[in-house]
Amino acid sequence: MSRTFCPLPWNFQAIRNNGDIRICCQANISTNRGLLTNDEGRIFNAGTDNLDKARNAQLMKEVRKAMIKGEWHATCQRCRQEEESGLDSRRQYEFRNWKLRMSDVEQGTKEDGTIEVDKFPVAYYDLRFGNKCNLSCRMCGPSDSSAWYEDHVALTGSTEYQDTHMKVQLEKKGTQWVDANKSYQWYLNDDFWKQLSEKDDGIKHIYMAGGEPMLIREHFRFLEKCVRKNISKNIILEYNTNLTILPDKVLDLWKSFKEVRVGASIDGYGDVFEFQRYPAKWQEVFKNLQKLDKQPRPIFSWLACTVTVYNVTHIPEFMLWKINESDFQRINSSKQKPILTIHMAHKPEHLNVRVLSDEKKAQIKSLFEEYKGKFREQWESDLAIKAEKILDRITNYMDGGSYFDQYNDQLVEYSHKLDSLRGESSEKFLP
Repeated sequence: MSRTFCPLPWNFQAIRNNGDIRICCQANISTNRGLLTNDEGRIFNAGTDNLDKARNAQLMKEVRKAMIKGEWHATCQRCRQEEESGLDSRRQYEFRNWKLRMSDVEQGTKEDGTIEVDKFPVAYYDLRFGNKCNLSCRMCGPSDSSAWYEDHVALTGSTEYQDTHMKVQLEKKGTQWVDANKSYQWYLNDDFWKQLSEKDDGIKHIYMAGGEPMLIREHFRFLEKCVRKNISKNIILEYNTNLTILPDKVLDLWKSFKEVRVGASIDGYGDVFEFQRYPAKWQEVFKNLQKLDKQPRPIFSWLACTVTVYNVTHIPEFMLWKINESDFQRINSSKQKPILTIHMAHKPEHLNVRVLSDEKKAQIKSLFEEYKGKFREQWESDLAIKAEKILDRITNYMDGGSYFDQYNDQLVEYSHKLDSLRGESSEKFLP
C-alpha cells in the first residue's frame, strides 16, 4: 500500500472562491497552490471551462503518478508535514471516508497519470460560491472574505490585490469597499450548472466553505435544487462555517440529506475567540453552538479550531472549557474527533506557530506539560490521553521548522497595524 495515496485525485473536484479549479484546499500552501492549468498555462476556471478536461491537467497527472509510486509530491507538502508531526492529515481523513483503494486506481490510471473520467466519476465536490463573509479573521484575507476589503486597503494602501489568475480591483460605494469587477461570481454561469446537473446523480459528498456559506444565496439554492431532484438523500454535506448565523431554513433543508457534517470555526472561547474571529461576538456564537449541539442525526458537528500564534497558549484551557463547562453532548463526541479538532495555520507564515522563537516555544511546551497534569487530575485516563495527544501534535508541528528569522518582524508589524485599525491589543494574546 502506498503511504502517500489519497483518493481525491481520482474522485474529487475542488473549486476556489473565484472559480479556479485546484487539486484540493490543502495544496494552497505549495508553490503552485494546487491550481490546475491547461496546455497554454491558463488556470482552469469552473465559470468558463469544461470540468472534465481539468481532471487530466498536467499537475493532476503528476500527483497521481507520485501517489502510485508512494512518493510525496511537492503539492501535497501540507499533508506530509502534518503526518510527520502526528497530526491527522486531510489525506488520512479522506482515506477513511472513501472505499477507493490503490487496487482500484492502479489498473485504471495510465502510465502518464491520465484517467478515463467516466471510469472515475466525481463523487465529491468542494464548492465555494464566492467570498462573501461577515468576519475578517486575523489569519484570513480579501480572497476568502469580502469583509477584509477595508482592512486590506488600510493595511497596504492599495485598492487592488492579486488572487490566482486575476487582479481584483476594489472601489468605494458609499461607505463600503466592493469588488468593482464582481470577480467572485463565477457560479452565475449557466454552463457550470448544466455540467454539474449532468453528473449530480453520482454526487455522494459536497464540501462547502466560504466566504461564509450561510450568507451566500447560491448555497441555499443549490441545496433546494438537490431536494427537488430527490438526490439529497444520497448526499453527505460537509461545512466549515463561522456559525455567526444558523438559520432555521438551513436546518430544515439539512433534514433531507443523507448526513450533514458541520465543522464550526471556533478557535477558543470568550475574548480569544473574538480577537481571532473579528468582529464575531462570543455569546451570540455560543448560542448557535448550543442550538447545533441539540440537532439530531443526521447532523454531526465539531469545533474546527485553527491554531495560530494568537491562540496557541489558549488551546489547553479551551479543552478544559469544552469538557468541564460547555455542556455539549454531541459536538466532538465521536472517536474520530474527540474533544477538539485542530488545524494548524500554515499560512500566512507570520501567524504560523513556527514563527515563534525557541524561547517562546519552550515556554509553550512547559505550559502544556502543566495542563497535562490538570487533565490527569480531572479526567479519566482515556480522555486525558486524548487531550495530551492534541497538545503533543501542536508542539511536534511547532518544532518541525523555524520561521522566526524570516517572518518575526512581519508578525510584529502586522499585529501592531491591525491592532491600530481595530482598537485591539495583540500583546494580550501573543505568547
